[in-house]
Amino acid sequence: MNNLVFNNTAKNLSAVVYGYDPNVLDYFPIAVDSNGLILFSPSGIVTVTATNFDIRYLNSSTDSVTVTATNLDIRNLSGDTDSVTTYAKNSVEDNISTSVPSGQTPVLTKDISPFSENSFFIRTVSGALITVTLQVAPEDNDDYYYDLATQTVPVSSNAIFTVTAPMKYARLRVQASTNTAIIAYYNGRA
Repeated sequence: MNNLVFNNTAKNLSAVVYGYDPNVLDYFPIAVDSNGLILFSPSGIVTVTATNFDIRYLNSSTDSVTVTATNLDIRNLSGDTDSVTTYAKNSVEDNISTSVPSGQTPVLTKDISPFSENSFFIRTVSGALITVTLQVAPEDNDDYYYDLATQTVPVSSNAIFTVTAPMKYARLRVQASTNTAIIAYYNGRA
């Protein structure tokens, strides 16, 4: 006899709110926290693109900010009120697969100055045993390269070198007795 569409008892009234995502053409429930307050982003991340970005002072108990930027200029930081955590570091990698002739051949000459961690990997694919030397220099000039470390690398074997001297350039010098196939990798991380 009574077919009410809505309940007229206040404590039994409730609503579910959905948002529409045009990328997937579907509806999704609006995200809320444990107190029922609406979250602006379920992942807690809001992407902002700005010029002259200025925000209020942050409170560590309620605020956190992840910033991805190039040439980021911010106010002077204070140890009493500010902290910075690095979530990701810029990195670069390069590789070469080649055949080196008999004699000495430099490979993977790199400007390592933008990076605090630099390493080289080399593998002898076929040919003969090689002698590999990690070299560093303040400028890319054969007369300035200095030998940091040397390893012999038999066929089907690997060697790894870590740059320990703060210089601008680094490279591998490969000494081969015959035509030898190699694969070499460079990795730099800020």
